[in-house]
Amino acid sequence: MANLTTNEKQILEKLFQMGDGYVLNFSDRTMREFFENDVGIDIYDQEYDYSSGSKANRIRGFWLSDSDEVVGKSILKLIEYIENEILIQNFKKESFPADLMGAGRAIGEKLSGRTEYETKNKSEATFKNGDINIVLQKDIFDHVKKLLNDGHYFNAVEESYKVVRKKLKDVSGNEKATDAFNVVNYKKVFGHKPVDDVEKDFFEGVKFLHMAIQFLRNEKAHTPALDLDKNLAIHYIALASLAYDLISRK
Repeated sequence: MANLTTNEKQILEKLFQMGDGYVLNFSDRTMREFFENDVGIDIYDQEYDYSSGSKANRIRGFWLSDSDEVVGKSILKLIEYIENEILIQNFKKESFPADLMGAGRAIGEKLSGRTEYETKNKSEATFKNGDINIVLQKDIFDHVKKLLNDGHYFNAVEESYKVVRKKLKDVSGNEKATDAFNVVNYKKVFGHKPVDDVEKDFFEGVKFLHMAIQFLRNEKAHTPALDLDKNLAIHYIALASLAYDLISRK
């Protein structure tokens, strides 16, 4: 059973518009497809047949039956669904107040195991007035900022890659990307196995990104420190920040 308080259930029921037995704009078919494709469960399994068996009651049965991690994932995926429906104008934005969306997201992050530190610690990017601004992942930036301030760009890049390798070992038990991203480690690294071919391709992409980090780090570790252009160094470190972030989110 998911660890949901009464207040949290009320927030989620309001957010997912469950008052009349429905869930958002899902039909029986589209709700089944959503939970199969995005969450990896059959919401119409007998296990979730709660009370009247309506769509809303199936969600309530799911909350009563499944783990924090799976329920948390479903909440975050449903919020992504709402955001996409707003984007393509199937939902009106004013029907989903920002504070309600934020409260729902916080519940999903709590259940899926993402602590407040992990949520705030991720890399972020903004685009405003034609400019892109990237905030590096905190563990990466805190480790290399003195080297950057002192102009030691080569060493800053090498150290950022060391942080990524250490994180990968902490998460998977293996420092080498070729070993860490073995299919048997998917749950350790990503929190679950891929639910479809699209997610499988994404997992492979993250693996190859970390393989690039592995070989770039080897190159830096086995050559004397050289002058490195600051702009290029920052791009290298941004790559490290992304690689770190993608194995920290689950």
